[in-house]
Amino acid sequence: MKSLIDIQQNLNAPKGQFNNYGKFNYRSLEDIEAAIKPLLAKHSCGIRFSDEIEDHCGRTFLKTTLTFFNCKGDTITTTAVAENVSEKSGMDGAQITGAASSYARKYAMNAMFAIDDTKDADTTQYHNQTTQATKSTTTRRARTAGSSTQPKQPTPKDRYAGIKAAVNSMQDTASLLALYNEHKLEIEAEGNEPLKALFTLRKHELQQAA
Repeated sequence: MKSLIDIQQNLNAPKGQFNNYGKFNYRSLEDIEAAIKPLLAKHSCGIRFSDEIEDHCGRTFLKTTLTFFNCKGDTITTTAVAENVSEKSGMDGAQITGAASSYARKYAMNAMFAIDDTKDADTTQYHNQTTQATKSTTTRRARTAGSSTQPKQPTPKDRYAGIKAAVNSMQDTASLLALYNEHKLEIEAEGNEPLKALFTLRKHELQQAA
């Protein structure tokens, strides 16, 4: 535990990747691993991943367990999940599963080593979610533009759209709690009661389903 605390305090994993489509910087799993290896060596510790496939309500998810261990055999674990969709444009089955594994492993690393990704949309998946939501809104406006004589005010962008989408995709309370802890500062900020209530509602739904 002392080693984990020290690594959390001293880990610096800059966002070394750039998304040309969304024009934002983000950190990859490889960026985190490169930054953490010297700290693991300093404390004579290591990490390992194990993946498993789970089915929930007809949807398939890849669950990653990250184990942090020292030379005495002490361990601390955390888990993260990502949906393993059956089809994705331009990717075969192995590539889809590999992408889901990398995504889940990155967020398991975030949870274990207190890496904060809440200040901007630093993943392609998040960007795709918000882009798709924007396209749907634009299409609906185009369909009704001809029948309206009053100019419409632009709809404010929902900065928490990605979090809300993630809440609804959670299939167990443990994953929901991990998501809550990851975005805790934003969720518990003043004025974000509706976002917090969304987590509570989803928790009750999952508990009832279980």
